[in-house]
This record gives sequence, C-alpha cells and structure tokens, in this order.
Amino acid sequence: MAQYRIYFIDHSGRFRWPYDLSARGDGDALSVAHAAQYVCADVPVAVELWSGARRVPGTSNRGRADSKDCWERAFTAQPEALLRLTEALRNSGTTVARSRRLSAQVEALRSRQNPQPDA
Repeated sequence: MAQYRIYFIDHSGRFRWPYDLSARGDGDALSVAHAAQYVCADVPVAVELWSGARRVPGTSNRGRADSKDCWERAFTAQPEALLRLTEALRNSGTTVARSRRLSAQVEALRSRQNPQPDA
C-alpha cells in the first residue's frame, strides 16, 4: 500500500486540513480524493492529493462533471476508506465539517454499510 495525503485548501489558497490515506496506487487514491471533492462541493474548498513531495495530477478546485459517479465508484470499491474519510471530515472542526452534503453522505454511507432488517 502506498501512502498519500489529501489536502483541503481554503479559498485563499492555504492548506487547512490534511488527511492521510493508504491506497494501492494513484488511481485508487484519486478515486477517494474525487469523492472527497464531491462530498465537500457545497463549501468553498479545493482538494489536492500528494504522495510524499509529489503532487498527484488529477485534482483541482473545479468540480467534475462526473462527481456523483466518482462518489459511487469509490463507495463500491472502497467503502471503509470512504466512511473513515467522511467521518474524519465531519469531526475535523473545519469549514468542511459544516457541509450539508457531507452530513447527508455520512448517514447514507452508514446506512448502506449497516442496512436495517425489514420489520
């Protein structure tokens, strides 16, 4: 597993909150970074992905047309990593933690991972 760091950057370009991530490679790490970008899209924050001193190309402050699809693919492939990331974001005390979409997606992730039996 390779080590990565996702940085959440505020509107003035300052790194505000790092999140460490283990992934099989750049593709898997980018998938999680794109999902993070989607889940935080309602707050003014950019996302960058780094592997040590190397910035991994493919993230930016612009939303992606396929953001929802990125979220769904990441959930299907890496649900535990995505749940850890979203819960950490929600508990971070940063601007991102106030994201309505983030709160909704954390609850959706939890319910999808722990479905309630039919009554």
